[in-house]
Amino acid sequence: MKKIFLCFVFIFAFFILPQPALAETAQEFVEQGFILEKQSIYGEAVKIYTKAIKSDGTYADAYFRRGKALFSLKPSNCMEAINDFTKVIELAPANAEAYYERGLLNAFVINNEQSRSDMETAARLGHKGAQEWLGLREKEGEIKGEQVRADMEMAAGLDYKVEPLIHFDFNSYDIKSSYYALLDKIGMALKEGQPEVAIILAGHADSTGSETYNYRLSLRRANAVRKYLLKRHGIAPQRIIVKAYGESKPVASNDTKEGRSLNRRVLLTGMD
Repeated sequence: MKKIFLCFVFIFAFFILPQPALAETAQEFVEQGFILEKQSIYGEAVKIYTKAIKSDGTYADAYFRRGKALFSLKPSNCMEAINDFTKVIELAPANAEAYYERGLLNAFVINNEQSRSDMETAARLGHKGAQEWLGLREKEGEIKGEQVRADMEMAAGLDYKVEPLIHFDFNSYDIKSSYYALLDKIGMALKEGQPEVAIILAGHADSTGSETYNYRLSLRRANAVRKYLLKRHGIAPQRIIVKAYGESKPVASNDTKEGRSLNRRVLLTGMD
């Protein structure tokens, strides 16, 4: 009789007392995020997709949807979006849509070689959009982003065949006053000559020091140039994206003083 009573008490407690809410699955989070996306509430959608990823780090669709929402929220989120599409490809190597979306963003940041590679992979996997993109690029015979950069630089009175660049002293990210005139030309071109153009500022360093330190130094250099253009010319922040390459892309030998001085630089490239 005592056992029956205890069993009854347990059943009563289970059904009557408050129970903790069941954890939402990654798929359920993604479904919620997609509803927000369709309503153009991209910031909240990103947060929901992030919850889905925390719930299940192997759920490829959560990364894919977050990548889409990140770029829709702000084009300056393009690198974060590329990282999400890369994660999708790692989890699902045959996902043609992920290659296609990453290819579009690589074209957006003028990473033309990787863009074409992504599109070729997507096309091999049967993606019609990628096949059409490749056909259009072959027909055009030039990358639009390169032409945008040329137009912007011509508006600034610069030689569009040579990428504008700024060199820095050893272990420094201070902009030399001798470069102010060049930056002012670029700033005026962005503000008046090409008001819709966005640019990338790519920072570089020589090989002195650790790779980690040089990466951070190259990022500081690119950000210093960005800050100058934003503060002095009032360019919208989303129009200037910075990238850092550290010591990975030298243009001269790091074995000589002259070569190292050439490698301490920031380059300007255009975006669609």
